[in-house]
Amino acid sequence: MRRVSVALLAFAFLSLSAAADAEPVRIVAYGDSNTAGFGVGEANKYPSQLERALRDRGHDVEVLNAGVSGDTTSGALRRFDAAFPEGTDVAIVFLGRNDMRFGFSMNTTRRNLDEIVGRLRKRNVEVILAGFYSRDFSDIAAKHGAHYYPDFFDGVAENGMKKAGYTLIWDIIGHLNARGYQEVVTRLSPVVEAQVLKVFCRRLHEAVMFAPACMNTDAWAGLTDVTGSVRR
Repeated sequence: MRRVSVALLAFAFLSLSAAADAEPVRIVAYGDSNTAGFGVGEANKYPSQLERALRDRGHDVEVLNAGVSGDTTSGALRRFDAAFPEGTDVAIVFLGRNDMRFGFSMNTTRRNLDEIVGRLRKRNVEVILAGFYSRDFSDIAAKHGAHYYPDFFDGVAENGMKKAGYTLIWDIIGHLNARGYQEVVTRLSPVVEAQVLKVFCRRLHEAVMFAPACMNTDAWAGLTDVTGSVRR
């Protein structure tokens, strides 16, 4: 029995070491000016802040900024292939505000988002679909087994209106400033972290002995830097 236990521990260590040697978990932030970071420096854009936050929590990740200012769901769909390089593990999709601003029908927005999320899931990409005040896309996320984040502006807006101190003072549209994106990342990062852990579990090749832990991401909270991919 002792030999079996030692063998299992050795297998566990080798599996975790293999995961640690894998490529960083690749996250693509896909959206419009709120993702592109209109008006703020590169280091203060939300994808950059998110990457730092996750790395500070011990995760080996890279976050790519695939935001284009002024983009609509139609425009984003046209650039889909260019936005998601091979090896994308997680996608954060936040689109639709410009559709509303430019008078697109709700049916068009929903059809495009459905196509985007569906194509990502077919590639086995974990997807976080973000909504915003007055727009609920939770049924699209549920249809494709994606995670729904109800309001990208949670914490920095109330009833659709941005709070004072979180926006660029010179911008009439009210894009977020560095502090605003920091607040977004504070609330969004635990959701992204859960998807990163899903990817980590998948990289363990779904070994039977790890299956229960992969079903409950809290079980990974105590792992140390032997993995290089989970919270330290």
